[in-house]
Amino acid sequence: MTEKTGKGLSNPWTFDNADEHMFSLDKQNRIEYSELLELAMGSPLAGKCYWCGSNKRRYKIGSLCGGPPIWNPEGNMVAIPVWNRTLFKGTIQQLVVIDVIKCEWTLYKRSFRVLDLRSFQNEIISGYDSPIYDTTSLHFDINREEIEIRKKI
Repeated sequence: MTEKTGKGLSNPWTFDNADEHMFSLDKQNRIEYSELLELAMGSPLAGKCYWCGSNKRRYKIGSLCGGPPIWNPEGNMVAIPVWNRTLFKGTIQQLVVIDVIKCEWTLYKRSFRVLDLRSFQNEIISGYDSPIYDTTSLHFDINREEIEIRKKI
């Protein structure tokens, strides 16, 4: 799980809890995964995901989260791909953003195939959807996207 791709970043198939992008810039917060597995043969990794806060507490984000996560430069927000099984669409990926200052978890309604997140600046998340097959660029403005669920952690 330690193979890197361009600029030292991991990808949805290879990421590790020791990777530098698991940590906020100030190293006070981090994202941690456990029980990682392939959803299907050759598919990206998914598993339980936790936010480990500066207060040394561990908060569960979800049971079927993808990775790797991406932090904003201020280190107060992190975007995490999550997998959801739906009745009509099958297994889809959505985006969760954690605000570590507000202790708030936000799931956005928009669905994706496989997210490969590359940057999170000025509340805009960039990257790729389906980085291996039929790739499309991602430009995700968290202020303009429809929210499915928002809750306190």
